[in-house]
Amino acid sequence: MDLAFQIQEKMRYLDDNKKRLILEIIDNFIPDDELTNEDLHLIALARQEYAEGDTVGHDEIDWN
Repeated sequence: MDLAFQIQEKMRYLDDNKKRLILEIIDNFIPDDELTNEDLHLIALARQEYAEGDTVGHDEIDWN
């Protein structure tokens, strides 16, 4: 099932305040500036690495 469809279906069960909050969260992930070709390349690369399970575990990051 398409991810966008799943999100749309679940949004039906939220009240307007929660929908506004979700929209605000999504907006924070969208850059203010136009994406460059390099940005798009790096995003595609990151998605490919994630799909292949090439990720860094939470415990492996020095958060200090």
